[in-house]
Amino acid sequence: MNKPSNAITPMVHGLYKLTLKPSVNLAIQTKPVFGANVTLHSDIIEHASFIANPDSVIGWLDLGGLAYLCVEEGIQFNQDETAPPFLPSQFLHCDGGILRVNTPTRFYPIAKTSSEALKHGAFYFTPM
Repeated sequence: MNKPSNAITPMVHGLYKLTLKPSVNLAIQTKPVFGANVTLHSDIIEHASFIANPDSVIGWLDLGGLAYLCVEEGIQFNQDETAPPFLPSQFLHCDGGILRVNTPTRFYPIAKTSSEALKHGAFYFTPM
C-alpha cells in the first residue's frame, strides 16, 4: 500500500514577470516601429493567455537588444535580497532584431497599451 505524502514539490519553472526599463520607447504593432526601442507584436495582447514557441515572433528590439527588458519573479511574497537576478537571456533571445522565446512558454498579458506595459509590466510568463 502506498503511503500518502504531504510533501509539496515546487515547480522547476515558476511564474515570471517581464517588465521594461522606464526610459524605453515602446510600441505595440504588427511590425517593427521606426524609433521604438521595443515593439511588442500586437497579437500578444489579444488573448488572456497564449503559448509561444521558439519560432513565434514576440516583438522586435533595436540595437540595444535584451538590455531593455527585465525579468522578475511573478509573485513576490517576500523579497530575498540574496537571490540572484533573472536574466532576460534565460528565457528570451533576439536574433536579427526579432524577439523570440528559448523554449515553449505560456504568456499572460498584463497590459493592453504601451503606457500600461511601462507602468505595470508587459506580461507574466512561465516556460513549459
